[in-house]
Amino acid sequence: MNFYLSSLDLRKGIIRSVIAVLLGVIFLIAPDLLPNTLVIILGATILFVGIVSFLTIFTKDGGKPVGINYFNLALSLIVGIVLLLFPDFFVALLMILLGIILIICGIGQISSLTSVRKWGVKANPFEYIIAILLILLGVVVCFNPFDTKDVIFWMFGIGAIIYGITNLISLIRIRKNLEKAGKRVSHGNIEDVDYTLEK
Repeated sequence: MNFYLSSLDLRKGIIRSVIAVLLGVIFLIAPDLLPNTLVIILGATILFVGIVSFLTIFTKDGGKPVGINYFNLALSLIVGIVLLLFPDFFVALLMILLGIILIICGIGQISSLTSVRKWGVKANPFEYIIAILLILLGVVVCFNPFDTKDVIFWMFGIGAIIYGITNLISLIRIRKNLEKAGKRVSHGNIEDVDYTLEK
């Protein structure tokens, strides 16, 4: 299954678009609160899971912790506590991750648009412009040239909303054009429609 073909799956495309738009709206509404909150929640989750996993060893028929169990507990405690104590540092890493996500989304759109040309589906130039814009936004988010993080998270929010909307529009348009060309997307492959069987 090729990446660009799997990206044409309608159900997955709708889910991607909805998640992207929701994330974008959240980042626009609470850019100063959400990143630190996410890091703190992640730290608390790692702490909780690490401690619970360690304690459950004693409930398994008299089981006793071994070396790897102590290592996992220590790692969970260290990572969890560091995340809780220094959320600002990890917010910077989070910005890089968000930028990479936008870049991947832009590249994925370009890949889908160029790849379906072999089946006679032409892309709208506007779709290429949007994809390039997403890549540029991703680069800006990664390097953060601004004095405030809020601007970066706003930019990610805008980029996520743009991706969510345009991804769904492009997906529907491409699938319709493939149907007009006698093709259909099935299990990650583009196949010819057998009209004799369908009748």
